[in-house]
Amino acid sequence: MKQRVFMAATVLLVSVALVSCGGTKKSKKSSSEGCTMCGEATGYGTVYDNDISLARDRAIDDAMNKLVKMKLGTTIKGRSVVQDFALVESIVEARSTGMVRNWKVVKEGAQNGAFMVRIYGEVYPQAVNETIEATIRNYGRPKFMVLINETFEGKRNSPGFTVTELSMMEIMSNAGFEFVDAAMTQQLLKRERSKMKKAINGQVSGSVQDLLLDDVGAECLIVGQVKTMDQSAALQQYSKNMKSKQAILNLKAIDVYTGRILASTSTNMPAVHIDGTTASKIAIQRALKKILGSVSEETGNFESGSFMNQITKKFLLAATQRMIMLTISGLNYEDLTKFRNQIKHRIRGIQEVYSRGQSGKFSRIEVEFAGKTTDLADELNAKAKGLGFDIDIKETFPNRIVFTAKRIE
Repeated sequence: MKQRVFMAATVLLVSVALVSCGGTKKSKKSSSEGCTMCGEATGYGTVYDNDISLARDRAIDDAMNKLVKMKLGTTIKGRSVVQDFALVESIVEARSTGMVRNWKVVKEGAQNGAFMVRIYGEVYPQAVNETIEATIRNYGRPKFMVLINETFEGKRNSPGFTVTELSMMEIMSNAGFEFVDAAMTQQLLKRERSKMKKAINGQVSGSVQDLLLDDVGAECLIVGQVKTMDQSAALQQYSKNMKSKQAILNLKAIDVYTGRILASTSTNMPAVHIDGTTASKIAIQRALKKILGSVSEETGNFESGSFMNQITKKFLLAATQRMIMLTISGLNYEDLTKFRNQIKHRIRGIQEVYSRGQSGKFSRIEVEFAGKTTDLADELNAKAKGLGFDIDIKETFPNRIVFTAKRIE
């Protein structure tokens, strides 16, 4: 536990605040008086195909969702936590079921093509904590590949086995991060030179995504330039034997699923040693610890740096709000419209559905989904008949699913 703290810094702060306001103790009061986590919220569900029962279920989910977020907003204290509230919201948005207990409907009814439900209930902090922690375990701990162009002591070192890469893996491994093995990375650099060159340049799409995800399971790629410079002349008046070096780092982290930049940073740090090579190595390590983090001598816990915080936060947000393209064959316009409505309101984790064009019975829609592509494929496959469709998934990619579909008469 000592060395995993920084992965869930925000979540731990959230958890402490939540537990302090409720913990795992059961409330002995049925009314909202004295129950800080109790309250009321109103939810709405659109009525499709005269299905009142489905609309009512969606309205209850919406009300619970709002109640959880409302109580989190009044409970979370501390500026750093409030700044990251959007992160907590994105998790709750897709997984609010089970976070509210002892709930009851106080008012309900049809309303202008929708169904309204107002509920009273108690937000269960422990369930919220467990949901957030489970989401981080599933989506917030990406596997890394590091490809750094390095100029070390005037010598150009190509990606695959540089001082910077090895130092970075050593530092981040202390916090429980997993990396693609350096030997495997070197093999790919030799075997897939064209694709890996694109990866080094930050061009992550298509066949490069397939290579990184399918072959080695790399979910986050860190690329950049690192250079060490000699500044020993400034020390000559103090010592002719000591060597002074400075490391300059320019790095960026890329989400392999989407090809989007998660974080970028630029920093530099000096170091002094009687041996020039050692001084350069120390300078690189100091610069890396500044942006990635290090183990605190006081607490023994790993405290993350700004670059690492940004990566984990953005990757988790991306994982809970991932855009996935669905390429569909077999549905006409009317059937596609029904399919879009069904998955939006019946597939948990889908937050929004966007039409991206149709030609005959070939169409594309894009969904905002809380999870990985394989999670969505499993959901579609399991619930298709309940939605009124037969589907046959042909291919899955990091951010795309290809399948045929037919409406069940």
